[in-house]
This record gives sequence, structure tokens and C-alpha cells, in this order.
Amino acid sequence: MSLHGRVTATDVAIGAAFVVAAELEVWWKDLTPTWLAASAFVVLGVAVALRRAGPLLGLVVGLGALLAAVSGGVSLESPLTPLFFFVLVLYNVGLREERAMLGLGVAGVLMSAVLIVAHQDGQFPVSDIPFVTVVVCTPWFVGYAMRGKLRRSDELERRAERLEHERATAVADERARIARELHDVIAHSVSVMVVQAGAAEEVLKRSPEAALEPLRAVQETGRQALVEMSRLVGLLRETGQEIGLTPQPRLDELEELVASVEHAGLPVSLSLEGDRRRLPLGIELTAYRVVQEALTNALKHAGEASAEVRVRYEPDALLLEVLDDGPGANGYGGGHGLAGMRERVGVFGGEVTAGPRASGGFAVRVRLPVEEAG
Repeated sequence: MSLHGRVTATDVAIGAAFVVAAELEVWWKDLTPTWLAASAFVVLGVAVALRRAGPLLGLVVGLGALLAAVSGGVSLESPLTPLFFFVLVLYNVGLREERAMLGLGVAGVLMSAVLIVAHQDGQFPVSDIPFVTVVVCTPWFVGYAMRGKLRRSDELERRAERLEHERATAVADERARIARELHDVIAHSVSVMVVQAGAAEEVLKRSPEAALEPLRAVQETGRQALVEMSRLVGLLRETGQEIGLTPQPRLDELEELVASVEHAGLPVSLSLEGDRRRLPLGIELTAYRVVQEALTNALKHAGEASAEVRVRYEPDALLLEVLDDGPGANGYGGGHGLAGMRERVGVFGGEVTAGPRASGGFAVRVRLPVEEAG
């Protein structure tokens, strides 16, 4: 993975500031030949500006300028700006350069050449060796250490993006599935309306008063179909998925669902409370899917456990609870079932709460508002 960036306005500004400081040192410390020192320090400023976009290139360019300067007689014993060059450029070589070890080797070779050329008179101070070693290696090692943290941070960021993408995909898939099921609900309602209208027509021929009941049923079923249609249209605007036509389950089939889960190995008890009645098919379908999803995940993650399903009919809402007493506290094993459940319940303005139980196990609780009974 390349850690290189590009030369930004900030990089140029820092390079320009470095050149100004270096030229002031040339004048203040009377470095000679002046033209050569001034030119070499301008090149160092360019290398500083390149430190992020091309760390190794900046290092070679800067050290080449220093080598040319000392070859022409410029003394590097008093100026401080070259030290800042080493700190800035070598830090970025360690941090950003894929060939970081090569960069350290290049720095060692070129700095050795600079020292040798600078002391051609034979008076080579041995004390310069540890000093130069520290100047070269310290910023490189600091940058190289930070490189690992930068990579880990980048990996964590990519992982978070991947998880977010997976979550968004799971939600989109769930919305498409809900749309298909709502389509089936509407198709069922329309079919019922056709049958009831036909019955009303036959009854109307014999007894006009007796035809009122099937006509009211047509009206009620049509009203529910319009509600489901509005939800379906809202979903299709976002999903754009094709829809099918298959029978959809209702709450009457919870006993069969519980039996199938028990057959798979998870003991389940089912309790129904309140005034049990027929609800809009979309509500019943959503309730069934919630219980199905919760039991499936209990079966997968609860381990040696049992589960309990509670369904309570209230005048204005349907309450669902799916509880298990297993050792697994995460309930959904890191998957997207809970996100899909919230998406499904949210279509009807409902609420979902889920989490570990104080006594152990996991609990899923859902409230589905019910405007009218079917």
C-alpha cells in the first residue's frame, strides 16, 4: 500500500519558510561561497516540499545539494537549517516510503560522502560519527514506528467502511424482501376483494339487504390494501427490486413455526395474551418474520438453551417478546439480523429493543402499532 500523497499548498508553504530561514542563516553566518550556499539551501527547501509526495526523491535531491555545497567549500558546521531538513525528510522516508530501508541506506551513504568531502584536509573529527548517526537514524526510526500505527489505522478505517457497506447491503436486501412480501399482501387483499365482490353480486340478486355484509368486507379489505400499497410504493422508490407472488404467513402459523424450531433442537414455549383477533396482513406478516428471525438466531447462538415467545394483543398495538436463557450474550453473532428486523418493523412505525437479559440469555422486544383490526 502506497503511503505517498501529493504536494499540497501546505507543503509548498513549509518549503518556502525553510528557504527563508536558510537564506537568513547564509547571510547571518556569512557562509561562503555565498551563491553556492544560497543555491544549495533553495534546493533543500524544494526537498522539504517533496517530503510527503516523494520522500526518497526529496532525500536524494537534498543530500545531493549538500554534497555539492561542501564540495564547493561551504561549511556545514554552524548552520542549523540542514538539521531540520534531516528531521523532516527522514521522518517521512520512514513513515511513507515503501522502500524505507533503502532510504535509510541512501541517507547513510550520502551523509558519509558529505562528511568525507567536508574533511578532505584529513582532520576528520570522530565525534561527528555518533552525532550524524543520531541525526540520520532517529527521525527515520520515529517515522518507521509511526508507519505501523498509520497502517493499522488505515486497516481499521477500511474495515469500518466494509462493515458499513455490508450493513447497508443487508438493509437494502431486507427492504427488497419486505417490498416483495407487501406486494403479496396486496395481491392477496385484491383477490379477496374480487371474491367478496362476486359474492355480493350474487346475493344482491336474491336479497339486496344481505349483500351489505360482503360489500362492507370489500370496503374494509380495500382500505387495508391501500395502506399496504402506500408502504410498498415507499419501499420500491428506494429498492427498485422486482417483486413476486407467493403466499405469506400470518400469526395463525406461529404454532407451526415453533414446532419446526423445536424439531431443530431448541425447546420453545408460545403464549398468546389479550383479545386475539385478525390484524392487517402486513402487521401479521411482520410479526411472524420478527419471531422467525429471533428464534433462528436463538437456535444459532444461544447454545444449550430454551426460548419463550410471548404475543400480546392490545387495543392499539401488538407486543412481541422472544426470550432465551442461553449463555450467548450477543444474540445475533455479529450479523445483520437485528438491523433487518428494525428496518422491517420501522416500515409500520414500530419499535425494537434487543439486548442481553440480566438473568442471562438474550431478549428481543417489539411493539407494532395497530390502527385497525382486519
